[in-house]
This record gives sequence, C-alpha cells and structure tokens, in this order.
Amino acid sequence: MIIFLLALIGALIVMAILSIGRLSFGRQDRFDSRKFGSWFLAYFIFNYVFCLAILYFGLPALTGPFWGWQWVAWPLFISSIVNLFTSGVTGVNALATGIGTLSNARRSLSATGSRRGIAAGLFGLLMVALLGVVATVFITIFTTWFDVNAKALAAIPNVRTETTASLPQTDPNHIVLVSESVASYKGQQVLGSTGQNLGSAYNIDPASYSLQSINHHLYYVAQLSYNNFFVNLSHPTTPGFVMVDAEDPQQPPQLHTEPQAAIKYLPGAIFNQDLLRYVYLSGYTYGNLVDPTLELDDSLHPYWTISLMQPSRGYTGNTLSEVLLVNANTGEIKKYAPQNVPAWVDRVMPSETVSQYLQWWGLYSNAPWFNPSGAGQQSPSGSPELLYNNADQPVWLLPMTSASANDNSSTGIFLFDTHKNQATFYAKTAGLGIGDNVQSTFQSTRANIRNYKVASVQLYQIYNTPTWVAIYVQTTSSGDIFQAVGLVNARELNGGNVQFESSLSAALADYQQWLLQPGNTDNGGNISGSTKGPQTVTGKVQRISSITQGSNTVYYLKLDDQGTIFTANLNLSPKLPLVQPGDTVTVTFSNNGGSVINVSAIDDTDITIGAVGTPGATPTRTALPGR
Repeated sequence: MIIFLLALIGALIVMAILSIGRLSFGRQDRFDSRKFGSWFLAYFIFNYVFCLAILYFGLPALTGPFWGWQWVAWPLFISSIVNLFTSGVTGVNALATGIGTLSNARRSLSATGSRRGIAAGLFGLLMVALLGVVATVFITIFTTWFDVNAKALAAIPNVRTETTASLPQTDPNHIVLVSESVASYKGQQVLGSTGQNLGSAYNIDPASYSLQSINHHLYYVAQLSYNNFFVNLSHPTTPGFVMVDAEDPQQPPQLHTEPQAAIKYLPGAIFNQDLLRYVYLSGYTYGNLVDPTLELDDSLHPYWTISLMQPSRGYTGNTLSEVLLVNANTGEIKKYAPQNVPAWVDRVMPSETVSQYLQWWGLYSNAPWFNPSGAGQQSPSGSPELLYNNADQPVWLLPMTSASANDNSSTGIFLFDTHKNQATFYAKTAGLGIGDNVQSTFQSTRANIRNYKVASVQLYQIYNTPTWVAIYVQTTSSGDIFQAVGLVNARELNGGNVQFESSLSAALADYQQWLLQPGNTDNGGNISGSTKGPQTVTGKVQRISSITQGSNTVYYLKLDDQGTIFTANLNLSPKLPLVQPGDTVTVTFSNNGGSVINVSAIDDTDITIGAVGTPGATPTRTALPGR
C-alpha cells in the first residue's frame, strides 16, 4: 500500500534532520561509526512505525504548505525529546533553562552526556519550532490576514446577486414533512420488523440520515452500523439501509437487506473497512476527504459520495477538486470532476464548506478586514438547509443577517448550488423573520393546544410568498412522531397567522385562503406567481358548494364554459352564502395553471345589496278608493 512508501519517506526525513544535528553540532565527541549505525537503525525503526501509525489513523492530506508533510513534525518532535533524555540529564536541564545556542549548550554538558545525541535533539526541536510553529504562523498571517487576503477569501464563492424579490417557486408536492428526528424514530421501529433481531447486532445513528431524491421522490436514507467491535469483527458487511419517505409521514419505512443493499465499507468500521481509511489507502492521499454521504442511485444501489478538497490559501480555503463515488458493497472507486458527477447524486458541496464560504463573504465582501464596528458585515443565520424546490433541484439555503446579535431578520437569502461553487444571493428578500423568532412563532400558535414540539422549520416559496413550514411532533422515549404541519408568511411572524393542520393539503388550503384576505399578502394578490397578473371572468354558476377548512368557510364554484374550479373564502363577499346555480358572477384571479384556482375577488351581479326604502321607516297609509 502507498502508506508504506509514505512512512519510509517520512522516517528518512526525520533521520536526515537528526543526523545533521548529530554530525554537525556534536563534533566535539569522537565519531564512532558503529555507535552511529546502532543509533540510526533504532531511531529509524521507531520513526518508521510512528509514521505508519500517523498515516494509518490520522490520514493526513498531502496538500497545502510543505505539500502536506508537516505531519512529520510529530515524529521529529518525539525523537528529539527522546534523544535529549537518553543523552544525559544535563542536556535536558540546558533545554529547560533556555540556553539559547548550541555552542552554549555544548559547553554546559557534563562529561557523562553524549554531545552528539543532545545536539541531534536540540537541532530537531529547533527545526520543529521553525517549520512547525514559526512557518505555520507566518503562512497563516500572509494568507488570511489583512484586507487583500480577506477580499480573496470572500471571493472564493462565486456569488451572483439576483435582482428579483422572489425566491424560486416551490412545488408543494415535494415539501419535506418528515424531520430527521421523525425519520430516526420510524427507522428504529422498522429495524425489528423482519424477525431477524437485527437490533442486537446493528444500529442506525440518528445523525446519519441523509435527505435525497430517488426516482423523483424525497427520502431519508441511513445505513445500518455495527453495535460494537466484536460484531464488526465477525461480520464483513452490514445488512443494508433504511429508507424513510420524507414527503409523506404516513408511509411506512423500508428496510432493504437484499444482497445488493449490503454495505461493506462505512464510517466507523474497524481497520481497512473504515470508509475514509479504505479510500485513503487506495491512493487518494492528495486532498482532504470530507463529507462522506450515503446516496442511492435510482436502482437503489448504495454509494458513498466523498468530496476531495484542496486548500487554496495556505492551510484554509478548501475548494472542491474531485468527487469520489465509492460502491458501498464492492468498494469500487470512481472519481469525477464536479461538473461530471452523475445526475442522481444530489450534493457534493459540503454543508460546512458552504457555511465557511458565506461567513467569509459576509464578513469581508462589503467591509474591511479590520472592522471593530462591524458596519457593513453580515453573517449566516444558522447552518445551511438542504432545500428541494422540486424533487430534482436541491440547493443549500442559508439566510444572512447583520452582524448584530439582536437582529432576527434577514438581510437576504443565499441559495448555494449543491454541485458546484456557485451561489445566488437574493438581496431583495431582506426583512424575512429568521432565527428563534420563527420557532417561537410556530410554538405560540393557539391551534397547538396539545403543545406539540416544533421539530424542524424550512423556508419555501409557496404561492409566490416566502413561507416557513414547520413540522410538529410528539416526543417519546423512542423518538419523535409526526403530528401536524404549520405554515406562516415569513414577513408576518405572528402566532395568530400560523395555519396549523394535521395534513399538508389542508394547511396549504388554509394558507392560500389566508393570503387572499385583504392585507395578508404583499404581492398584489398574485399568490400563484403568475407573471400575467390578475384576470377577470364572468359566467353563470353551474354548481356551488361550501366546506369548512379550519376556521374558514370555503366555497367551490363551477362556472359554465370554464374548465377549472374556483374557490373563494367567505371573507371575500357577504353574498357568497346566497349564490345559487344560474346566478351570474364575476371572479378575479391569478391563473396558476392548475385545475383549482383561488379567487381574489368575487361578485354576484344578480344579487343587489342596497335599501329600496329607508330601513326602519313607517309605511305611509294610503286611503282606499271609495273611503
């Protein structure tokens, strides 16, 4: 394997430095080739084993300053200390009291100590200090400090500012209604459903669930992991993985244990079965291996995606160099350029990298590096959320806010591409409620009479309105159980504005009707997102019926010569309860292309509201003829 060669090179580097110190600065002692050979062989074996252990367990990336070989400082440091201790107590005292030069150190040594051994130790420590400490500090300063470096860090993400005030429209059919905590509960329940007692040997880490699109539908996927070392030692693979429907909380989870689902390489396994160690030992030593994510292709074959990152500025500024796809069953590794990754792979830009990029952008793109006041700075609000506007277009969504800790509104919204280093900043979405205010708003709604916990919130663009969607759960000792969903306008965070229902369809209907009420939307009533603007149609009522949705009464109307059904909230007109088939009505709406359209205004022209006489007046008595 490649690490044997790397360990050999590392050991030779250490021995070369120690030998220079021993031969150059310890010349007052008579040179003994036999003694030198014994010393060299003993320290070489020690350093070779030490280097091999660092490479095997530490997996250092051979990239960046010193081509990544700075890890050699550790065996050099330990070897230097051992040389000092084994070469005489006086040498150690010389080092501890800070005697500055090797010549002074040599003069202070007792005759019982080995000047050559102590010289090797002192020279080794000097090299560790110069290369491992001083050089590292200077590299960090000259690549990240000062304004020119700060601007370079801020420019790493390719940011484009969008001029529109609207986020991309969300397909309501692919809204995530299952949180990670709910997925974990459902996955744990299915683990014992096969009768094989899989839970005695395997577990599912709650943090391992990854959201992804499979055959145009959203699922959470998590692998079965070993319970302990001994199970791992006796089983070469885990049985498979769990799939939890992320769009429908009522769907049962799926446990896949067929032969193609078996997973041989996974994080946390022992020895070479550990995923990152296996990839590293396969020759991928020239970059940082980050964000291993289990993804399924459309045939449900499990693969690990790993992002190979390389620093662009000293030790930092990681950029995506390659994407590795590892067959979780066979171990076959394929590398791709980021732009050539198969379409079924959902994400290769790590969440932590996106967060770091946008932190630099917020700090330095519109502000200087030294900026004690914080003026002009922005910062990410929380961690990136994986958002699917439809089942095949994932993005990282991250609201930005000002540098003030008291600010709970957005300065804009970032949508970061999950496949490449490209971000879009929606600056005109400033003013959206974010942070703890969102959680508190959902928790405080009166409809939540059972005090369900808010498990997660996500920001979507629904009916042309930025909308927070919350998942309400009941917490048990085994996990969270889905109970309800809530929607609220991100610009109108108020517990009274939350549309709370047990199903998404009912919550969407409530929310659509709420937006149509006067004063509840800032988009001119165009909640469909249509660019054509409001349309008006007049026709005869063919059928009409009403239903109750939450606290709202909604009327469904079918007009002659119209292929759609119109819905209208009772608040739109007091005439609605009086409308009958055959009446002529005029409706105003924005066409969303669907079969059911909410109207923003309605009038029954056959019903006239207005007094014929003065209400409450006494009728005038008219005398009958002949009286």
